[in-house]
Amino acid sequence: MRDLKDQLVGLDPNFRYRGLNQTRIETFSDAVFAVAFTLVVLSSAVPETFSELRKSIHDIIPSFICIVLIVVIWYQHYVYYLRYGLQNTKTVTINTFLLFLLLIYVYPLKFLARFLVELYGGLIFGRPDNFMNNFGGEMNSENMTLLMTAYGAGATLIFMAMTWLYREAYKKREELELNEYETFSTKVSLWQNLLMSSIPFLSTIVAFLHPFGYGALNFAIAGFIYMLYPPVMITFGYRVKKKSRKLFG
Repeated sequence: MRDLKDQLVGLDPNFRYRGLNQTRIETFSDAVFAVAFTLVVLSSAVPETFSELRKSIHDIIPSFICIVLIVVIWYQHYVYYLRYGLQNTKTVTINTFLLFLLLIYVYPLKFLARFLVELYGGLIFGRPDNFMNNFGGEMNSENMTLLMTAYGAGATLIFMAMTWLYREAYKKREELELNEYETFSTKVSLWQNLLMSSIPFLSTIVAFLHPFGYGALNFAIAGFIYMLYPPVMITFGYRVKKKSRKLFG
């Protein structure tokens, strides 16, 4: 039976994949992603009482949100190495930086996910007690600024690292013998990750500089900036598809 990776099921059939053989870099990277998953799931202590069990159940949704976001990053990383199979020193350095950011990013990601689930859960179901018990005494303007800045800076740097990786692949397009379509796809991925980094960067600037004051309004606007993702990425995808049809039919 052929290995699933060699079948390239669900991947772009017009791209010649140069990294079909698993490398030690990919193995190490997958281990780091597994550690990140573990940190998300095991960030809470094992419950010993029923009240602690109830509290751990409340962590299911925040943990799911975190895992989905980490999987998005992992899949991009997986496709990158499958496409190019680069193992030069610069790529390894960028990859190491990316993995370091991922492990640091887990903590503000999980905290923010819990914060938002408790906040909106309390507002929707009319039970703000859990939110007030867990966060009511801590979420002053200084802590809200720190939370949004840490989360936004982490997301910005992670997607900038992915942009840097694609830039490295684009610079080596002649060595990799990328054809016109593969070069176009590389540039699309580069710009896609740059756009993905621009939105958390904008949120970080708003959170840090407080253009809307030092209260909850500034925090809310910094958070709602992430709602720009759907229109921005849908518009980008539409334009890419249109240009791709024009160039390649």
